Amino acid sequence: MALDQVVYHRYPPPPSAHGIVEHLWVVRLPAGAVEREVLLPDGHGLVTVTVGTAGVHIDPLSLVRTPDGSGVRGLADRAFVREQHGPSVRLGAQLDPVALARTGVHAGAHEPVAVSAVLGAGVEEECATALEQGRDADAAATLGAALAAHAVPAPVGSPLEALTPVLRNVLQQRGLVRASDLARHADLAVGVLHREFVETLGITPEAFLAAVRFSAFVRDAVGPGPVRPHDVLAVLQWYLRAGYPPREVERFTGLSHVELRRLAAGIEAALGVAA
Repeated sequence: MALDQVVYHRYPPPPSAHGIVEHLWVVRLPAGAVEREVLLPDGHGLVTVTVGTAGVHIDPLSLVRTPDGSGVRGLADRAFVREQHGPSVRLGAQLDPVALARTGVHAGAHEPVAVSAVLGAGVEEECATALEQGRDADAAATLGAALAAHAVPAPVGSPLEALTPVLRNVLQQRGLVRASDLARHADLAVGVLHREFVETLGITPEAFLAAVRFSAFVRDAVGPGPVRPHDVLAVLQWYLRAGYPPREVERFTGLSHVELRRLAAGIEAALGVAA
């Protein structure tokens, strides 16, 4: 990927989307350019609107390739490699962890639902038109406002209301807490916490914590924005060579030594498949 061919802009959400959308972004790729990145399982849902060539998701553990276009994705439990050929433009909204639950939509991370299922008809088309006309900021504002309009507050006294500050605290602490700590902070029994996590986020508390730990570990090394696969490979390979104790590896990366090696090998193989 030639980095000077990728144009990436980040936009703040409109005030009405506070607590629903964390930020919005637009990535433009010209004809002939190829972008590959690692999609991190960072504890957030995602809404995307794409114009032009559709992208491809590559599972680094199975090397299965699936199309990736417009859609709504829930929380991921593992990293994926994404390949994109130009010309294309993508608009994305990174969501608060409970945003999808507040819209009444349960979207799987690996089986996205249509944008219209969350935002109704017309919003995707309006955003796509703005992107085609080069009005990226307008497209981002439209998507952010639509998400805000379709989200409802968590009912007072509901498990969802109790989970909201807990989840945000997990992100602030980089996932370095235990599921039992989450239950105590939410004032919920461990079994109730597990059920609400699965029903609200689509993954278990343990999977959520592991995903956040891994993403924070990678972000510390590569910084914000699109995550280049070769940078992730370098981080994983360096960490594996360092020889840290297994318990420390799992605590700070969310994965065991074996899982890290499998992921590094899978990303390397995915790049070979994508080439």
